[in-house]
Amino acid sequence: MTNGAQNFFGLPFLSDLIAYQSYDTEGEFTGNLETEVLNAGDNTTLWGIDFYPQTAQPVFQTIEYDFLGVASNSLSLPGDTNFSPTNASEEPLIASVGTVTNIACYAKLAVTNGYPGVYGYLGQYFTNAYQIDGSGNVTTNLAGMLSPYGQFFATDPGQAALVTMPDPDTGVQGTGVVDVISLNVDANHDGTMDFSFTGPDYVSVDNPYHFWVNDDIDWGDTTGDGIPGQGSKGDGMMQVLISSQVPYQLIPSSYGVWAIHGTRDLVDFFPVYVNIGSLFLSNALSAGIDYADTNWQFVLSQGDSALRFAYTDLTPTNYMNYLLDTNEATTLADFPTTTSPRLTTVTSDGVALSGDFVANIATNNGGIILVEAWTNTTRPLVLTIYHGTNQIAQTSLSLSISEVEQMFRHKNIMLQPEAGMVPDRTNDDQVPNEPPTNDKNFIFLHGYNVNPDQARGWDSDIFKRLYWSGSHAKFYGVTWEAADSQKFGAVTINLQTNIVNAFNTAPLLNAFLNSLSGTNIVAAHSLGNMLVLSTLNDCSNQNINTYFMIDAAVAIEAIDTSADSTSDMYQSAWTSYNGNLWASDWYGLFPANDYRSTLTWGGRLTNFQNAAVYNFYSSGEEVLRDYPGDPPPSLYAIAVGQLVSLWEGDTGLYTWAWQEKLKGLMPANLLLSSDHGGWQLNEDYETNITIGGSPYWEPMSPAAAAALTTTQLQTNAFFNFASGSSVSFDNDLALETSSGSSYAQANRNRILSDAIPCLTLPVGANPVPRLVSSNRNFDEQVSFENGWPADRNSADIYGEAAAGEWHHSDVRAVAYTFTYKLFNEMVTIGKLQ
Repeated sequence: MTNGAQNFFGLPFLSDLIAYQSYDTEGEFTGNLETEVLNAGDNTTLWGIDFYPQTAQPVFQTIEYDFLGVASNSLSLPGDTNFSPTNASEEPLIASVGTVTNIACYAKLAVTNGYPGVYGYLGQYFTNAYQIDGSGNVTTNLAGMLSPYGQFFATDPGQAALVTMPDPDTGVQGTGVVDVISLNVDANHDGTMDFSFTGPDYVSVDNPYHFWVNDDIDWGDTTGDGIPGQGSKGDGMMQVLISSQVPYQLIPSSYGVWAIHGTRDLVDFFPVYVNIGSLFLSNALSAGIDYADTNWQFVLSQGDSALRFAYTDLTPTNYMNYLLDTNEATTLADFPTTTSPRLTTVTSDGVALSGDFVANIATNNGGIILVEAWTNTTRPLVLTIYHGTNQIAQTSLSLSISEVEQMFRHKNIMLQPEAGMVPDRTNDDQVPNEPPTNDKNFIFLHGYNVNPDQARGWDSDIFKRLYWSGSHAKFYGVTWEAADSQKFGAVTINLQTNIVNAFNTAPLLNAFLNSLSGTNIVAAHSLGNMLVLSTLNDCSNQNINTYFMIDAAVAIEAIDTSADSTSDMYQSAWTSYNGNLWASDWYGLFPANDYRSTLTWGGRLTNFQNAAVYNFYSSGEEVLRDYPGDPPPSLYAIAVGQLVSLWEGDTGLYTWAWQEKLKGLMPANLLLSSDHGGWQLNEDYETNITIGGSPYWEPMSPAAAAALTTTQLQTNAFFNFASGSSVSFDNDLALETSSGSSYAQANRNRILSDAIPCLTLPVGANPVPRLVSSNRNFDEQVSFENGWPADRNSADIYGEAAAGEWHHSDVRAVAYTFTYKLFNEMVTIGKLQ
């Protein structure tokens, strides 16, 4: 054996064990098998059968720990045909939150007594995976679950340090970095994204993110009806036409782009955090990748091509600014400009994220996109990372997106069913995409001049806004008969009929509230409050825990007998007459056991039962605005005034005050008020005289009227219960007969609505005295405005500045960006989170 001989690895041969056996001339083996050791430098003539060389024991030195992805397409493992000793740790190793990634680690061992460049690889067992902080330090916080065999279940995005078991001889451990990525949403819509697997915002196939299709119509800051199911007209399906006059855009004027349709449209988008920032971190443990390296591609895809998104510069800590910051919201929705974002469709084939967006993730902690859905889908949003043509990693966001009405409940309590009305959705199986809820019920009732289809828009808008304010209550939209006599889907001319409808519907609302389990929080807008208050008073409902009156079209005296009357609610022709002559005070002429004593708005709705009642009113009201002096003297003047008001954007200006001060004076019960009772003087107390050859009716003097007895006024009121222009309500003269008590009992609510004026201001424009001490009056204009729309800075027809005025329906009409504080307040008070 030659001295200095070496094997394939460069280890010197020390000896050779030779196995041999004797054989005869015929070549047959004889005797026993024998062995002889041949040392280096020795010779032998033996004819061996087998040779067993002995080399020097290799001397290993660990030079590094190599971490490799078992499922990686880029590198093979030691022992594989394609493996090369020049391979080092694969970088980056990428895992996804909520999934198992198999990682292998080998100690790379240099053979110090062999040829240079010869290595051994010793597989390692693992201990734990720890989070790495922003400075590149390994913390003691676990980053997931790690088996000894390298099966890593990541629970937190960011950099994770996978640590091997100690070397039994030296105690040295290997540490490898895995970049954990995810797509995150604010699944519990509380305004904070939690990225962890165990947190409230984690979604999965079994627990997807619930959201709605953007299929209503919104425009600008204040335009839109909220009605879902608008088809090709819906925001998610309608492109925005861009004018060729827009600077730097050399495109035809008919060119259309997908865009955000104003700040009102923003509630129909949800923010997604592309959480891949750890890939670009460079520290002692990881070099990171270069965000400018175009060999790296980050591709979003969605199997149904149902999503579109806008890039933003928002971060995971300020992402809600798209809804809460007026500057951010206006910029995002300020189309068409060269700076406002266009929407990109996420196709099934995939779309690569822009280089600028990736750079913002790497350098400014960005990564927020705003996503809308234009159709139903349950397929996930998927992010795939490619290096060249190799797929390196993938993460996904599980989704459940449907029409918004599959996410909240509905109850129909219409007195007269109509064709095409939306059916009840009160059971779990009727709201298949309802987000997770708590034990609270939030019941919303719309106001006056809202037909069943328009009610769908109100319900949808209020649901969406409460959702973004963090509510987890079951939401019920209640449809009731509030648009009787509506014309052209725009103007309901007979308020009084719908007041009666509110009273008559109370038993139905009462039964519905009593059927619900859990805690009931009720909110009503405008005339819807008459219905809720009647339910409390006339049905003695005990199942309302908290009640929000929003812009309530109810006189303060009805709920608070301490409220003083105001001369602004008087007709000037009556101010010199004693109050007992007025229709509003006629009830006082009768004893308590006579039902005519109930014909007053004073105290009609004072019993709140067990409910904690809050008044959300606006000092900037237009519909419920105070109107000193007499209303316009003619139907023509009123109609013109209302049309001009509508043209100026102040729909229904002074409506409530006018209809109260015109009771008894409106010919033929047309438009707004009535022609009987109220302020109409009884002709029996007038004298026919002639002035200048023309007949003239002169009212009884105040002094003479003051001498009228109670009996006289009981049987012949100073005002006229009969219709002044028709016979429709002459039956009310029965009130002045011996059967007057029973007639009042049977017709009380209708008589109050059209024949008995209120003498106090409306709740929805003023604080209620009984709620002052408990701090339950909130001026929406003062307490809840977050800036105000630019298109509301004009003056109305009466010269009062409209800038900043919170109007009657602004709770829904104005974008959530400007009104979110009101919804936050309801969520906080009602404990709806």
